[in-house]
Amino acid sequence: MVDDETRAVACPDRIALIGGGRWARVLTQVLCDLVPRAVEVSVHSLHNAESMSAWASARGLGQRIRVSAQWPQFLSAGSSAVIVANAARDHERAVEYALSAGVAVLVEKPIALTAAASQRLAKLARDRNAFLAATQVFLFARYLERFAKLVSAASDVRSLRIRWTDPKVENRYGEQKQYDPGLPIFADWLPHVLSIVEALMPNLPQRCEKLGFLRGGAHLELDLMLGDVPCSVQLMRNGDRRQRSIEVTTAGEPLQLDFSKEPGTIISGSVTMDGDPDWEVKQRPLARMLTAFLNSAGGGERDSRLNIDSGLRASQVIDQASDLYRSALMPWLIARLASCPGEIDDELRYALNEMLQSQGSLPAVTIEQRIERVRQLSGVADTSWLSALSKAQDPSMILRSIAI
Repeated sequence: MVDDETRAVACPDRIALIGGGRWARVLTQVLCDLVPRAVEVSVHSLHNAESMSAWASARGLGQRIRVSAQWPQFLSAGSSAVIVANAARDHERAVEYALSAGVAVLVEKPIALTAAASQRLAKLARDRNAFLAATQVFLFARYLERFAKLVSAASDVRSLRIRWTDPKVENRYGEQKQYDPGLPIFADWLPHVLSIVEALMPNLPQRCEKLGFLRGGAHLELDLMLGDVPCSVQLMRNGDRRQRSIEVTTAGEPLQLDFSKEPGTIISGSVTMDGDPDWEVKQRPLARMLTAFLNSAGGGERDSRLNIDSGLRASQVIDQASDLYRSALMPWLIARLASCPGEIDDELRYALNEMLQSQGSLPAVTIEQRIERVRQLSGVADTSWLSALSKAQDPSMILRSIAI
């Protein structure tokens, strides 16, 4: 049994989803459950259309959705909407394409790879009078709404601590979850973390003041400031388990939300409560968010939780973290290569893989060949290449151009 949130009240006639990965498939499935059959749903993947077609057929959606290797062609801006869920490095181009047609757009996190690019897209949306929304899926989680009320009622919030960890292997929505290896962990997860922080501590400026660099970038410790309230954030890939937790220190009893397994558990002092007692009978966060976007795109009232300003603020903090990250990455990489000649451990492999993939996906065999070549070079007496690597404006380009 579900509630009456399960259908979009207002909805565009056409919905195009740009993307071809696991998350694009999740979004497509939820969309098909939400919208009337009269609404045309199409999926556009420049590189993975064949696989998406096979997935749609296997799920019994072959007659429900149209899959294309081309980007969508729009009949009318007022009757179409686009959801951008491709690789983060391709967000900017896809969003610009849709906004240029005056179409409502919902873009997955991050909006773009830099704050300047995100601001440019927001300006384009204003100039074209088009609705641009950033995905803020956790703002549609009732367990966060419930926790935020407790935080709001608490006296004198003194600090926050957030832990966000993914295991090395994890199945989500029936498929193995894989991260974008070219997207640093802070750019991948901070949009989620900062939207949650904003829900708990609204109207406070956010900034990143310090970044601890561990395990080749697979583990980061960030110190944020929310106004004058400190917030420590631990981000970790390839951990031993999935972890999503928020601890809030107040002048009174401590508060904690653990949603590692949704809908999670809330602890207030000595009292433990279910994060969302309606989890099994009402819409879940992703469906609630998509419903809100489709209602807005179809001419209904715009939901403030989709406001692009929150995503733009996150982009600014990501830029700050990016500067700190680059300052930590290269000294770590050079020191590791110099201290362990001829050796490539998991941490070094993670850092090299991220740098190699940052400019676009490379075949797995090419990555392995280039990492092996780095291993060979690190074992020779001539270390002039390390000096060139440390001084390069874009070290990833040097790694990608190493002769193999």
